[in-house]
Amino acid sequence: MPRLFVSCEQIAGDEVVLIGDQARHLAGPLRLRAGRLIQVVDDAGHEHCVRLVSVESGRVTGSIVWSRSAAGEPRLHIEVIQGLVREMDDIVASLSEVGAAAIRPFPARRSVTRPDAERAPQRLRRWQTIARESAQLAHRAAIPMVHAVTDLETAVAGLPTGARILACVVGATTPLTHLDIDPERPLALVIGPEGGLDATEIGMLSGAGAEMVPLGPRVLPARRAALFATGIALAAGGDLDATMPPPP
Repeated sequence: MPRLFVSCEQIAGDEVVLIGDQARHLAGPLRLRAGRLIQVVDDAGHEHCVRLVSVESGRVTGSIVWSRSAAGEPRLHIEVIQGLVREMDDIVASLSEVGAAAIRPFPARRSVTRPDAERAPQRLRRWQTIARESAQLAHRAAIPMVHAVTDLETAVAGLPTGARILACVVGATTPLTHLDIDPERPLALVIGPEGGLDATEIGMLSGAGAEMVPLGPRVLPARRAALFATGIALAAGGDLDATMPPPP
């Protein structure tokens, strides 16, 4: 069942109205017709099952069948501070699917990919679009926040108050799998680029109270490490014990 994020302004009583790209997507690539069911999640945290009433390329209307508090979000709030790599589109997509709450890219000292000031706004919009579409496909209840590229110090300073910081590095001694993860406390995962975090970055993170953790006996590609670490943390916090709720 297709799932879309909408604003509360698109809902009036039990009627839902979709226009623009959302309507074109339903009427075009998905080829939905009147009578089909979709789900929408509003920005007040409710999900609605909607039966389509009218489907046109520029406007789709539907009637709400049932509503409930939106499901699909982990109790554990995870933010990923990610050193820039070429595959940032893939990283944003996979983290949005698995359950990260926010992604904070930064140009690490060993990043091969460097920020381009002129293209920064366009790139950020693309990442935010990827996050939205990936979260919809994963049936999440919220769109992950993708922040603009900033330096590591600023990314750490922007974390929620009291967040626990785990820096994933080769050679650390306490595995992430051995940590007790409190699902009520925000968690930040710091992932380096292709060459990992350098000594200066590790020193800065240590000064900010970060714990150093390895991700096992193998060296993971930078484009996979964030997804791997986030999955482990969510499992440790109990999120993967839950299942997708059935329709009411």
